[in-house]
Amino acid sequence: MLLLLISANAAVFLVAWEIMSVAAFFLITHRDEIATARSAGWRFLVASHIGTAALMMLFALLAASSDSLEFSRFAGAHLTEGLGSLVFFLALFGFGVKVGLLPLHVWLPDSYTYADAPVSALLSGAMSKMGFYGLLRVLMLLPTPAVSWGWTLVIGGLLTGIFAMITALAQSDLKKVISYSSMENAGIILMAIGCSLVAISWKQPFIAGAAMVGALLHILNHSVCKGLLFLGSGAVYWGVGTRKLEMMGGLAKKMPFTAVCFAIASAAIAGLPPFNNFVSEFIIFVAALQTATITDPAALLLAALILGGLALIGGLAVATFTRTFGLVFLGAPRHDKKHEINEITPLVRAPFIILVALIGILTVAAPWLIKPLLGVSLLLMKDQSGFSAIDLQGELIQQPVFMVIQFSLAILVLVIVAWQIRSRFFSAGDRSDRLTWDCGYAAPDARIQYTSSSFSQTIVDLFSAIVRPYKHGEKVSGLFPQHASFKTDAPDSLLRYLFVPLFGLVDRGLRPFRALQHGRLHLYICYVAITLLVLLIWKVVVI
Repeated sequence: MLLLLISANAAVFLVAWEIMSVAAFFLITHRDEIATARSAGWRFLVASHIGTAALMMLFALLAASSDSLEFSRFAGAHLTEGLGSLVFFLALFGFGVKVGLLPLHVWLPDSYTYADAPVSALLSGAMSKMGFYGLLRVLMLLPTPAVSWGWTLVIGGLLTGIFAMITALAQSDLKKVISYSSMENAGIILMAIGCSLVAISWKQPFIAGAAMVGALLHILNHSVCKGLLFLGSGAVYWGVGTRKLEMMGGLAKKMPFTAVCFAIASAAIAGLPPFNNFVSEFIIFVAALQTATITDPAALLLAALILGGLALIGGLAVATFTRTFGLVFLGAPRHDKKHEINEITPLVRAPFIILVALIGILTVAAPWLIKPLLGVSLLLMKDQSGFSAIDLQGELIQQPVFMVIQFSLAILVLVIVAWQIRSRFFSAGDRSDRLTWDCGYAAPDARIQYTSSSFSQTIVDLFSAIVRPYKHGEKVSGLFPQHASFKTDAPDSLLRYLFVPLFGLVDRGLRPFRALQHGRLHLYICYVAITLLVLLIWKVVVI
């Protein structure tokens, strides 16, 4: 990834991109004895190479227009409007595979879920961000963006975020919930970049700068929060031995340190104040709110899509992580390992503490990060927009961010003080615990708690056309039924109804060619010789 960041040549960039992808494949399939890990790894590798094919076409077009593979020469290439749009959409496809853009995300949930927790943290927190880096790098090489580019990113990001959160609410696997949350945040980032591109074409420097700052800050914030969530899921798996939410519960008493870290990461990733993700989403909100002041129907539509999208995605994210934290750490245990669960060791706590500290630092330091991020945004937009630093009006972004952070931190301090006062002065004295009536249950147990499916049933039913969950169970019959069961499952609907049939069709079409893969080396050498002969004839006759 570091070689990718410093590459100034298309060939070097593609080589670094492939090295990163192949390394990720081996990390995902590290537990190759698990069939699901192998399947997830191969799916990731196929998707990555399809995306890389688009990137090769992209750089081939830029190289043909500039007679060079150097990025510095690409920027001076004179691209027609149609060719520029083709390059943009190739970049969106190639890099969109890595970030999890709908519907190119099919590799992401399983790869993040079945990889080891540290690998999942690396893939989501670092590797996927290379997709955003590549997209922004290509945008710097293109002329003034067309309005359609921005609208494509806004609508694509909106659909990605909504689909991801609705699907996450229906999942019963802890890591799969977190995996779909990565898609949701990718959608928010793409919405912000799209808003910036539209603002550039409309010559609105403040909106363009604020949206781009929000996108860049959200990329950084999401990397930290998602790393902490995946590490927390790994600690839970180490303690309980399962990722199934139905088998958890009550872990806060056994694993208090993990519970606190997971709670902070959940609140931050859901965009709740005063945490860092809230700050970056607030900056995007400010940009969208400023867009609404433009007296143009298109501007009002853009503002409505972004503001409504942030509200809906944020609400679904709060519901998702409230459900997740409650099922994992609160309530009565649903597992049978009451005496075997131990907290993670002090050495393992070190990365948790570092990431929690980074969340706090990014929250408090956000107003001071706006100026350098505006400088980066100006560098990204300068050639296309002609904006200057004065045009971006960074102080108009800093002022509301200062106020919101101060107010949120004040509320947080008041809550902590109130809790301390209550625990010190109003919790003392004689206290006894008694069983309540509990609707007739003399000895309530974990079976009368909310399950992962019942908690989110209302929302899942509302969006059942998107999620399309499977429902399995035995019908309850008789006045005193002896046994009944009910289970829901919600595999990715796009994978189930689009990609599985599509690749099944491709598989059937390619079956006749399997005879060519027979394992005879001398015939493989013959294939190579025939290919070289055809290329030589084409070189002589055609060219």
